[in-house]
Amino acid sequence: MSKIRKFFIFFICSFFFLSNNALSVPRCEELWNTIYNDKIRKDVNIHTVEKKKTIGIRLLKTWSTYDIENNPVWGSWELKQNNDGYFVVGKITKGELSEEIKVNDIVLSINDIDLREVAKDEDKKKILEKDLSDLFETDELIKFKLMRKNIKTNEMETFIVDRTYKNAEKPNIKNSLETFDEPSMDFFVKSIDVNEKEGNFDASIETSFLQEIDERFFLTKSIWDLLVYDKEYKGEKLRMFWYERCGYPDEKWQKLNTEDPNYGMVFDNLIKEERNNRTSEYHIEPDINNHNYYEKDIGDEWEIFENKAKVFYKSTGFYKIKNNFNLKTFPFDTQKLSIYLRHDLDEIAEYRSSVSSWTMKRALEFKKQNTIQGWNIIDVDMKYEIYDDPNDFKYKDGYKLEILIERKSGYYLFKIILPMILILSICWSAVWIDPKEIESRLTITIVCLLSLIAYNFVIDSELPKLEYLTIMDYIILLSYIYATIPNFLSIYSFQLYKKNKKLTEKYELIEKKFGLPSYIFFIFLIIIVNTSSNPEYTSSMFTWAIMK
Repeated sequence: MSKIRKFFIFFICSFFFLSNNALSVPRCEELWNTIYNDKIRKDVNIHTVEKKKTIGIRLLKTWSTYDIENNPVWGSWELKQNNDGYFVVGKITKGELSEEIKVNDIVLSINDIDLREVAKDEDKKKILEKDLSDLFETDELIKFKLMRKNIKTNEMETFIVDRTYKNAEKPNIKNSLETFDEPSMDFFVKSIDVNEKEGNFDASIETSFLQEIDERFFLTKSIWDLLVYDKEYKGEKLRMFWYERCGYPDEKWQKLNTEDPNYGMVFDNLIKEERNNRTSEYHIEPDINNHNYYEKDIGDEWEIFENKAKVFYKSTGFYKIKNNFNLKTFPFDTQKLSIYLRHDLDEIAEYRSSVSSWTMKRALEFKKQNTIQGWNIIDVDMKYEIYDDPNDFKYKDGYKLEILIERKSGYYLFKIILPMILILSICWSAVWIDPKEIESRLTITIVCLLSLIAYNFVIDSELPKLEYLTIMDYIILLSYIYATIPNFLSIYSFQLYKKNKKLTEKYELIEKKFGLPSYIFFIFLIIIVNTSSNPEYTSSMFTWAIMK
């Protein structure tokens, strides 16, 4: 064979080899192109849960932790029961029932069945934990017997709910079969900066949304066809494989109009988000749906099914969230920060989120870190909460994380209140100066009054313009009054001294004996009155003042 012919054959082979490599694309890019070119595009209209029984409520679960030296190590979700063993409403799954039933209502019975008796059977207790709707027949009429504390009378009241609206002619709550989306929803607080002057707080929040999809989805088949490779079969059963995880930026994934666990999710009372600092991505991977089984010829092995996949949405962002602050007991106050994540598009009949254990675990870790500057984190709580949308009159699913914080009052106590008391002590020391020395007396009292005015500017710079007075405001006003009184007393004593020296000495003795002590007494009285009228917003250091 001539050299020219050999070179020509080598050139042709090299050309085809390089051409094939040039045309090949990464698996993740190939997956995106396949979904984008799907002509049917029905995935977005497929609900992940089909024909699930729904009586209208789910029972409340609380996070039970096991501590070593008061440090949360691990825990689990357990059904909450009150002191009498009754279970509690944890979530409303029929939006119209939110007008009649509230989260934390005590469930006395359902269709005259005491759930405490049901829970004695371990198998039925598992049904209660998963979804108590499965205890009842499809289309069975449902009657709830509940108990709730009356806010006005502070007494527990029992009531019956057997219809979606009070004026309905007959009972109409049924254990209906419903189809809906049920993604897993978690969000984790990484940092918080409280700004009570502007009525908001800044939070760094990480979100994690997961949607599991099955063989009904075009996306599932595409993932198993394109991301999974080196499959090993024994007979027709898949035993082993390798796969890639794919990540896509927001804009790229949203062009596909396919399954999106972040679709319609918003933070309630959001003022703004720093979009430039936001990091987010969609993660796609097959779901290893398997179970262990035994065959004599091959031994103990895993059977793997190619029918499930996962779509994750993960993000980290910085948010400014509006919050209601009650500052009547400032600077000895506690506040509740609320982060409410809700679905803004579909009503609860079509969309119901579920929250994994990670949200509470991370909340407990954040509490332990206690990193909110100027505050101590006292408690964290989480609960489902329905949003009654005033725009489209639909009930929508949501989830709220509440963080109870207590102000670190040391700064105000030692750098403001205590110096004010010292200033007033100096001010009232003027009464020990001879009444004849009016210039010396007035010099001391006026200088003290000016010092108090300066302190007022310090407090005003940290608080909003409120329509009510705080504890600090009352103390400052009281201090103004008690700083002003020695001025008038000095003038009065000077004039009286010329006319009646003995009477002047009598008044001076009363001033020395009751002046400063009465000021301190009124400070304590202000604290006691304000903390007693606002116990839920008062620091634990004043529990002695609010005990009844």
